[in-house]
Amino acid sequence: MAAMAQGKKRPFFFHHQAGYRRNPFGALTDTEWADVALLPEAVTAVLDQPVHIQLLGPAGVGKSSALLAIQRAWQQHGQQVAYEYIPEGQRQFHTSLVNLDAFCLDEAQRLGWRWQRRLWPAQGHIRLGLGSHADLSAHFAPNTLVTIDLTHHINAAHWQQIIARRLAYFALPDTPAATLTPDAIEFLWTTFACDLRAGEYFLYEVWQELETAVSLTAADLQKQLKKGGNG
Repeated sequence: MAAMAQGKKRPFFFHHQAGYRRNPFGALTDTEWADVALLPEAVTAVLDQPVHIQLLGPAGVGKSSALLAIQRAWQQHGQQVAYEYIPEGQRQFHTSLVNLDAFCLDEAQRLGWRWQRRLWPAQGHIRLGLGSHADLSAHFAPNTLVTIDLTHHINAAHWQQIIARRLAYFALPDTPAATLTPDAIEFLWTTFACDLRAGEYFLYEVWQELETAVSLTAADLQKQLKKGGNG
């Protein structure tokens, strides 16, 4: 892997040398997340159905990005859709449900009971998309909620697709770009499994050291993992 030489001053746009307008694995805006998110087929299959959607899974599995993509999909059908993330330590949402067609609520398990009493009755007139660590299906009428555990839909192929989308999104046009070999994708899957967030943090550090459009192998990633004290 081509890393920065010791003591060498980097050009300001050093990511351009690797074929990207910025580090593809840096922090994203909500709009960028919606652009690059990859929804499993189990989710896309119910987007147009008259049901609520609950996404389950531990931290890092992609619930937030999936909810932002769901919001985008519903908006593209002409619906008024809001998204809100409940921060750690908070127990309420601040979005007004008036005039909404749908509401995507992230970290819904953090909702206090008083605010749950405001939200659950709304399911009769607006569509809900929830991201949660706990199963909240008991609060829904029968046959109105589809629950999808995202951990069941992450594998090496999913890793390959999400990385390909991220790299393509930030790649410079008509420019050779750094990429990952198939064995590097397999390494990410076996190392990080369903923790996409941890894998993205790791790839951010990898891309920070790139100065050329190389093809990174599993051996390159293993070396970087050990260098970071994680291996």
